[in-house]
Amino acid sequence: MLRKGTIITYAGLLTGLLTIISAGLLLIPEKVSPEAFRAAYAALDAYRRAHPEEHPRMLAVADYSKPSWLKRMAIIDLKTGRQSFYRVAHGRMSGELYARRFSDTPESNMSSLGLYKVLATYCGDHGTALRLEGLEPGRNGNAFRRDIVLHSAGYVSLRYILLNLVTFNGPRIGRSNGCFVVSAGEIEEVAQRLGRGGFIYAWAEESEERE
Repeated sequence: MLRKGTIITYAGLLTGLLTIISAGLLLIPEKVSPEAFRAAYAALDAYRRAHPEEHPRMLAVADYSKPSWLKRMAIIDLKTGRQSFYRVAHGRMSGELYARRFSDTPESNMSSLGLYKVLATYCGDHGTALRLEGLEPGRNGNAFRRDIVLHSAGYVSLRYILLNLVTFNGPRIGRSNGCFVVSAGEIEEVAQRLGRGGFIYAWAEESEERE
């Protein structure tokens, strides 16, 4: 039988360990691969050539080759080059810590890759959200029909990462039904940056599964 003092000691050790892990996660630099950036710029350039009347202002690049606890989505100001990084969730059927499978099929609950255009900011079931149009038929052309949007949720947070660690589910954030999901504390900033003239590009390594 564990004594009260032993339980308190274990609790203190666990609290200390989680504090160290939290600090470590906060210090790990954000990461989007050069390949993801190159693919995103190439896709946006092709769109610009086909639509010279449009003037994109912001480009978000979500790198699904990275683990979900990492700040793997960069938002780039196309005029100044300034970059900001955010955690972003993938679809629950795309994988757990990593997104491995992708689909544009309705009800698949998977993420879709490719270039998206931000259509509008609105207030929905999750509060502030961005309506998206998939620009690549066969990859994400069903996004509007699938109601794939960018919104926020409490499961995109450091707290949720630590909860998953304690319950032996790995250092990951939660997962969506295929939407891009950011933290509740950052949705207004993300919406403000992408809400006018914004595009999103979701990337993964070519070896990942497609359905």
